[in-house]
Amino acid sequence: MTSVYVETYGCALNQSESEELTLQLIGHRVVESTEDARVLVLNTCMVIATTEKKILRRIDTLYQQLGERTLIITGCMAGPFGDRLRASYPALTTMRISGVASYIDAHFSRGATSAPRPNITAKVKIAQGCGGSCSYCIVKLIRGPVKSRSIEAITRDVEQRVQNGAKQIFLTAQDGGAYGLDQGHRLPDLIEALCEIEHDFKLRVGMMNVSSILDIAEDLVKAYKHPQVYRFVHLPVQSGSDRILELMERGHTVSDFKHVVSSFRHELRDVTVSTDFIVGFPSETSEDFLATVDLLREVAPLKVNITRFSQREGTKASFLRPVTGRVQKDRSRTLTAEHHRVARQRNCKCIGESYRALAVERGKKGGTVLYNDNYRPIVVLHELPLGLFYAVRITGVTSTYLIGSLN
Repeated sequence: MTSVYVETYGCALNQSESEELTLQLIGHRVVESTEDARVLVLNTCMVIATTEKKILRRIDTLYQQLGERTLIITGCMAGPFGDRLRASYPALTTMRISGVASYIDAHFSRGATSAPRPNITAKVKIAQGCGGSCSYCIVKLIRGPVKSRSIEAITRDVEQRVQNGAKQIFLTAQDGGAYGLDQGHRLPDLIEALCEIEHDFKLRVGMMNVSSILDIAEDLVKAYKHPQVYRFVHLPVQSGSDRILELMERGHTVSDFKHVVSSFRHELRDVTVSTDFIVGFPSETSEDFLATVDLLREVAPLKVNITRFSQREGTKASFLRPVTGRVQKDRSRTLTAEHHRVARQRNCKCIGESYRALAVERGKKGGTVLYNDNYRPIVVLHELPLGLFYAVRITGVTSTYLIGSLN
């Protein structure tokens, strides 16, 4: 039986592809440490330059320690970057992730098969590629246009995962809102089909670009009303300035973002809104940044991902006037501090409330992390059996999670 180590970088789609790979490694042993592995697999990301540099340093380190072992590079870097990697590291193997399991089967010994280890959370890919053309992004170059999986194939995957013990399913894609654009059906159709599966599990829809769901927002909100769906919506806005959004070529305006958020909140008052901001985009002025801060305060999302602009060679944005690193850092700190203030204020409104929540994982400092129906993390001091639902009362908060006790 060959030991295989899988290390993943990047988005939820990459994570779901790595998870699928581990399920395919039948007869091999998936290990948690590079020291225990005969085969090392790195599922890579190239979206942000800083992440790419980090991965290249990681590849260099592992290559120097390789010995008789095999290092496989897959994911984004295995595409347009593959030839450059092989030129620098001749013993390296690069390939699409869909071929990794077959390659390992063909080149390494297998042992006796065993039943798959049940996971509380399962990530299921619904599509890859992007329908947008953002001026700063290379996802479309690497992953291509939207390619959706069929509803039938996704349903079979979800059924298998929940039969194997999964209690929450994450639907992943570069842009979940673009699902089905290439096939004639759309995301609400998929959600409705998955909610017909007769198992007690929760469904979390992944990131959706605002521009991708403007025409289906009403149907999407209806689909979210099903009790199996987490009331959690991730809508990256990236900036509070329409001028910057136009330079980014995001395909939506600030008003479009507010409209979609309002549509969800009108029908699902306790929906958790998550968004992303890029600070320091080329030519971003103080006024543009203040518009972003104002938008954060107005919409008050509970979860926010803040990224400093990272230039990607060959994109349209790489030819624009850059914002200095010092200014980027200052704006990132300001926006982060404001986010924590706003999120803590919203979380305080939950004190005294009771929720049904799923025990998902152990807390970093002990206890158990549970998630309620609108995907709010709740930490309790008890080490509870995972995969079960509990009644929890909120007794305290931080800016990132709720604190509770069992009812």
